[in-house]
Amino acid sequence: MNPTLNSDTPPPPPPKPTSHEASRRGTPQLNASLPGTPQSHERYRADATMHRYSNPNPTGTSLPRPPTVDEGWLPENVKEKSTVDLQTILKDPNLISALASRHPSHAAHQEYLRSLLQYNKDLASHVLELQGRVMDLRGSTETLLLTHQSLEVSWRKKQTEMDAALAPWSPKALYQRLAASISEQEAVCHAVEESFLEGEHHGRATEKEVADWIRRVRAEGAKLEARREAKARWDEGRVGGWR
Repeated sequence: MNPTLNSDTPPPPPPKPTSHEASRRGTPQLNASLPGTPQSHERYRADATMHRYSNPNPTGTSLPRPPTVDEGWLPENVKEKSTVDLQTILKDPNLISALASRHPSHAAHQEYLRSLLQYNKDLASHVLELQGRVMDLRGSTETLLLTHQSLEVSWRKKQTEMDAALAPWSPKALYQRLAASISEQEAVCHAVEESFLEGEHHGRATEKEVADWIRRVRAEGAKLEARREAKARWDEGRVGGWR
C-alpha cells in the first residue's frame, strides 16, 4: 500500500487530550500560599523579624515628662543665686545643660536614648545580614535561571524529536493514509473485476472459477466499504478518541 498524502483532504479532528500533546502543558508550580512550603517558612521568618524591629520600646513604659515653662522648675542650687549670677549662667550653654540634667526626667530620657541607639545598631546589623542573604539568594537564583534555560532548550529539542517521531501516527497523517487507502482499494476492486473479464475463459469458465471470482470481489468490496465507513465516521466526528 502506497500511503500517498492527499492535500485536498479536510482538516482532521483535534487529538484527544491524553495524546502526546499533553506533554506541552506547563509544569505545576509550588503553591507559595500553602502552609509547609519553603516560601511560607521564609515569609514567617520575615514577618517575625519585622515584628521584632517594629517597636523600639517593647516594654511600653511611659517616660517622665520634662518640665514645662509654666512649671518654673529650677535646680535647688540656683534658686538662691543673684540676678547677675543667673545672667552669667544663661550665657553659658554648658552650664544650662548641666543644670537641665538635674531634673528627674533626664536620666530616664538618657536611658531611653541609649536604648534607641542600641536598637539602631541592631537594626543596622540585621540589614547587613539581610544584604548578605540577598546576595546569596541572588547568586543561587541566577544559577537556577541558567539551569532552567538550559533545560528549556533541551526540552524543546526533545519535544521536536518526539513530534517528528510521532508524525506518522498523528491524526492528520492517519486521515490522509485512510483517504489514500480508499483510492487504492477502489483500484484493487476494479482490477479484480477486470481480471475475470480479461481471462482466457472464452466464455467457458468453470463453476469453481466463477465462485472464486465472486468470493474475491465480495472480499475486496467488503474492505472498500469498511474503509469508506471509517472515513465517514471520521468526517462526522464519530471516531473514538478524537470526538
